[in-house]
Amino acid sequence: MTFRYTSRTLLGAAALVAISATLLAAQGTGPTSTRRIPISKEATGEVVRIDTVTVYKTDTLRVTDQMPGRVDTVRNTVIRIDTVAPAAAPVRLPNGMYFGLAGGVTAPNGALHNTNVAGPSFQGQVGWQGAKNLLGVRADVNYAQPGEDARFAALQENPRILNFSADAKVQLPFFAHLMGEQHRFALYGIGGYTHTMYKSVPIRLNGQTAGGNMIVAAGSSDWQHGNGWNAGGGASLGWGRTELFLESRVLSFRPDNAPQARQVPFMFGINFY
Repeated sequence: MTFRYTSRTLLGAAALVAISATLLAAQGTGPTSTRRIPISKEATGEVVRIDTVTVYKTDTLRVTDQMPGRVDTVRNTVIRIDTVAPAAAPVRLPNGMYFGLAGGVTAPNGALHNTNVAGPSFQGQVGWQGAKNLLGVRADVNYAQPGEDARFAALQENPRILNFSADAKVQLPFFAHLMGEQHRFALYGIGGYTHTMYKSVPIRLNGQTAGGNMIVAAGSSDWQHGNGWNAGGGASLGWGRTELFLESRVLSFRPDNAPQARQVPFMFGINFY
């Protein structure tokens, strides 16, 4: 094959090459931005921020009446307090045996009157009775030392009287809580047998002298004995296993050839269950 080159062909090829070179140059040189983009180095430690939001909620009841422009606001606040109260300790009522002591003054009466005056008295007692029991029993020993009357002082020498009693006791339950729930108040009656021992106690005998004077027997220095009875009553106030009482009764016996001899002690005492 034979290629023939003409001047027109060469000129067309040269023009094509020039145009291609111009286009390639235009693509290689694009527009240039004048804005600088800052580049900084990242911090070594990252800071974490936490925002806490607390929400309070209030319920408001608004009551609007028929009048325009008027709004009544009612805030209803309910306060609830839970209170736990400890249960009250159960009351322990005494039941059974008890013992105690008492002291006071005794007044002579009957055959002991006139020849003797009031003197100190002491007592010890032991018994059985529950706090709610109607009936109980008690035994006690009462010691009395009558005072000396000035008119008969020559007939006395340290007078002493001992009473040994065995009694039944009746307790009335109607006023148990008169002094409150923690205390027990009671009225009671007591009575029974009494054996009396006495010495150096002048006694008024039966009858009178021709001049109307009393006949008085001097007190013997030996112990003398007499049987008799006792009766009386009192009031008590107890709490726990302790009881206070106030009591009075008549202790009686009959000496030979004499009127009935009586003592009336007024005693304040305490019992322990």
